[in-house]
Formats: sequence, C-alpha cells, structure tokens
Amino acid sequence: MTVRRAPRERATPASGRLQVVETGRPGPRSVRSFKILLAHDARAATCDALARTIEAILANVEIVDASSIDDALLASATERFDACLVCLDLPPAPLGGARLASELVDSDHPVVLVTRSLRWLPPDRPTLQQLPWIPPDAGASEITNALEAATSDCNSSVRTRSPLPGDVLGAPALRARARR
Repeated sequence: MTVRRAPRERATPASGRLQVVETGRPGPRSVRSFKILLAHDARAATCDALARTIEAILANVEIVDASSIDDALLASATERFDACLVCLDLPPAPLGGARLASELVDSDHPVVLVTRSLRWLPPDRPTLQQLPWIPPDAGASEITNALEAATSDCNSSVRTRSPLPGDVLGAPALRARARR
C-alpha cells in the first residue's frame, strides 16, 4: 500500500529550490507538484532522512512511499512520476531493488538508485550501472544533481512517459513481472 505525504504549498518558493513549471499553455504558467516515487524498506529508517531532505529542497513536492516491489509497480502503472528513487535495501535486498529499477527503466521511468555503493548491483544488469545514484544520507546538491540527471532526457516528445491512470489493467510493467 502506498502512503502519501502532503505536498508542500508555498506562495513564493525560497531561492535555490527546484520548481516544475507547466509549459504547454500560453499565458501565465502555474507551478505544479513535483511527484516522486520512493521505493524503500519501510521497516528500516535508512531513507527517512532522504525523504526529509527532498521535501526541504523541492518546492511543492509529493512523495509517494512504496514499501514493496508490488506497491511500486502498481503506483508507477497508475500515476505519472517525475522521478523514481529506488533503494537497493528493498526486500529481498539487493535483488528486489535491482529488479524494480530494471522494470522501471524498461517502462521508461526516470530512475535514481539509492545505495551507498554500486557493488550491490547484479552483474547481469549493466544498464543499472549507468543510472544516477545517491547515498541515503545525500545532501541537497547530490539529490538535485541526481534528479536532474535522471530527468534530463525525459522529454515527452522524444521518450514515452509512464502510463495514464486509466491504463491500469494493461500496464506492461505488471505483465513483465508476471512472466518472471
């Protein structure tokens, strides 16, 4: 089950904070929520500091916590996320997090790995070596750089985005998981 944290509302964001601005319409542009999927082991407090830091550096952010692979796949199949942070401590660690990250990359989601070292990645998944990664206690600049690296090539005119909420039953990520 996913647990939502309320987005931070600010009339004027403090300087140095990232903002996502809708650019598809002429006229005044409204700031929309930056939506992040955070897949991690909810029993461990490892990623709690990461969530607090993300909330502090991003204006108007919504973090969706997923404590299992199934929760994360369901959330990614039903909602659009600006970035997906996958902790390699996700059970069964580290293979659970690596499998989830692979499935999210295969379905064109921007992924950032959360780990202290890339040595935990399985050697049979070389694409994961190319993903940006941060430690769970990352600072603001590390998080900002990783999010920018993950989302820089996610232009919707070039690369397909995550499915719309109406496409739940036909989600390719759920079918791919059933085959494994």
